[in-house]
Amino acid sequence: MKNRICIHLLTGLTSLCLLPLGSRGQTSLTLDEVIRLAQDSAITAFQSRQEYQSRQASYEAFEALRKPQLTLKVVPNYSRIVSDPSRDYVYLRNYDIFSTSAQIRLTQKMLNFGGEAYIGTQAIWSEFFRKEASGYPRQFVASPVLVGYNHSLLGYNPFRWEKKVEDQRLEAARSQHEYNLRRIAEETAVRYFRLARQQRVLQMRQYELEMNDTLLSITREKKSIAAVTLAELHSIEVQQQNAINLLNVAREDEQKARTELASLLRMDQIPVDLPLLAIPDTPPATRYTPEEVAKLAVSNSPAYKHQLTELTEARHQEDKAHKERGINVGLDINLGLQQVNTTLGSAYKNQQLYALGAVQLTIPLMDHGAAKKRHAAAVGWTERQESALHEVERLLAEDATVTLLKLQSNRMMLTSTEKTVELAEEAFNETAVNYANGLCDINTYTLAQSRWSTAYINYLAAMEEFWVAHYHLQTLIKYE
Repeated sequence: MKNRICIHLLTGLTSLCLLPLGSRGQTSLTLDEVIRLAQDSAITAFQSRQEYQSRQASYEAFEALRKPQLTLKVVPNYSRIVSDPSRDYVYLRNYDIFSTSAQIRLTQKMLNFGGEAYIGTQAIWSEFFRKEASGYPRQFVASPVLVGYNHSLLGYNPFRWEKKVEDQRLEAARSQHEYNLRRIAEETAVRYFRLARQQRVLQMRQYELEMNDTLLSITREKKSIAAVTLAELHSIEVQQQNAINLLNVAREDEQKARTELASLLRMDQIPVDLPLLAIPDTPPATRYTPEEVAKLAVSNSPAYKHQLTELTEARHQEDKAHKERGINVGLDINLGLQQVNTTLGSAYKNQQLYALGAVQLTIPLMDHGAAKKRHAAAVGWTERQESALHEVERLLAEDATVTLLKLQSNRMMLTSTEKTVELAEEAFNETAVNYANGLCDINTYTLAQSRWSTAYINYLAAMEEFWVAHYHLQTLIKYE
């Protein structure tokens, strides 16, 4: 009677172990919830948001400086001129001069030309301190209106290059922030499925130990009536000890996986009695071709966009070095009204029109090839950045293509191992019934059990690898 109860217990535990893979135990903490929690709490997500906001603020400041700028500039100045006091020439006399200039200027960068235009007003007060200052101790210079334009290097427009570089930097920062969030989702998925796998392995090891305990009890009953040999009994005892050791290893692996996930979520610890993590439904197969994922990986990569920015800046410096290699021509044109008088009010009367124009030519007569070498260095750096861009593009295409192939392979492996588990469960169930009815020996039973556990572990490994590849491809090409 006792033997029959043990046999029923064995078949009951076998049925419990043969429940469908997705329905063992209560589930909680879905993957989407864990990813959302990680993206809200991970320190890298916070840093990524701050970096993007900083870049956005820098871009807004850059755009603001390209609009008209109104400034007030006040410059007080004191100077003392010491000459030979024995001479009576005006330009050699001693002077103590205090002057103050005030200027309001509205400036605008000429984005299409590369120079700067301005319009403004200016007043200068000068006070002379000397013994012979009775003639003109005080002087005011008034310029009610002045208009001008200056360009330090004709033919070179830095504003176009700066705009292109800043636009690319902002786009790279935006792409980097989005990539960082996808990378957090990928890392969360890796740790989530690692814990989900280890939870199920631990549960399987616990079931195996319970079955081995029951099996040992049955074998001892049979030994008492000489139905089995002593060697069979010792074999079951060894199997039980192996089950205990495997259970201890599974506990350590599950504890490590829980700690890693808790660390990512910035939690002290995930409860030991946490129900099984839910396994999402397998998504449909992606329709992307290797060429398409390679192209998407490049277009969504912040590394590629950062490198593109570096290349643009290198081309900017190459253009500047090319323009500076020959004759440098600078231009400064100033047109306005001006008057000088001893009183401020009189200085604003009887204004005289003036026009100033300056063209600055810089010709490198002997620079020992410095300008040409600067241009050659800029050309070499541009070529280096171009090759670096091509290398980034190649690596991204390779990563995306390999990941797509791996995902397709893992999908087939997942389907294959799932079918293998079903076959192994069937064989194990039949063998358990046969052993309970005395139709097979213990070796056949333990072999069926070993095959089932191996098939189940292979299935869990394939499941984990599939989801890791799925989220890595999602990180690379940003698909849903």
